[in-house]
Amino acid sequence: MDTPNYTLRYSKKAKYLQLRLSREGLELVIPTKRFFPSTMIEAFIQKKRAWIIKNWHKHQEVCHESTVSLPGHIHLNAINQVWEVKYVETIGKKLKLVSNLSRQIILMGNIKDVPSCSQLLKKWLKNIAQPVLAEELLKVSMETGLLFEDVSVRNNLTRWGSCSSRQHISLCCNLLFLSYPLMRHVLLHELCHTKVMNHGPKFWGLFEKFDPEAKSNAKRLRIAAKELPMWTK
Repeated sequence: MDTPNYTLRYSKKAKYLQLRLSREGLELVIPTKRFFPSTMIEAFIQKKRAWIIKNWHKHQEVCHESTVSLPGHIHLNAINQVWEVKYVETIGKKLKLVSNLSRQIILMGNIKDVPSCSQLLKKWLKNIAQPVLAEELLKVSMETGLLFEDVSVRNNLTRWGSCSSRQHISLCCNLLFLSYPLMRHVLLHELCHTKVMNHGPKFWGLFEKFDPEAKSNAKRLRIAAKELPMWTK
């Protein structure tokens, strides 16, 4: 199993790096009073990899014990689309998802299998997000002059996006649930990492050059993460 993605949270009270599992996923708490380069953070994650893998499945099971209601409609705010979801119970356990130009999604089969239905919907979401996010990232890149090498779209568990030292950007398909300005905020965040890999003053100076409300948008993003539909988690 690969190590799941994680979010970063900076804390004035924390004295050392900490890992926490919550309903939102895996969270890395970073003390603000000390500087931790990205290499040290990655080394810490790798050191804790066995603990993460051991506890991740238990965490996922506990999260899914709560009732996950499947959607009747899916609102993709970033691209101003609403999809209707219909469920048709048929004989047999195999599930099938089809969609049409009328923005309808039809799930057929054992629709009582909620986890499997959720997985099919997440796969559908990823397929929708792939071309949209790639095109938007290229558009923002051209506008800002912040260039990248490659882009991939994933069903990330907790992170909106990431950028490697080789300027490969990975984006979460859940970005489509955000408002367009917040989605663009995330794209800018990752593009700024093509120039500055850490979250120091130089990074925020560059970020705010293109997004003057970067810090307030970052707060809005944390709220938005908690408001994602349960079937996406």
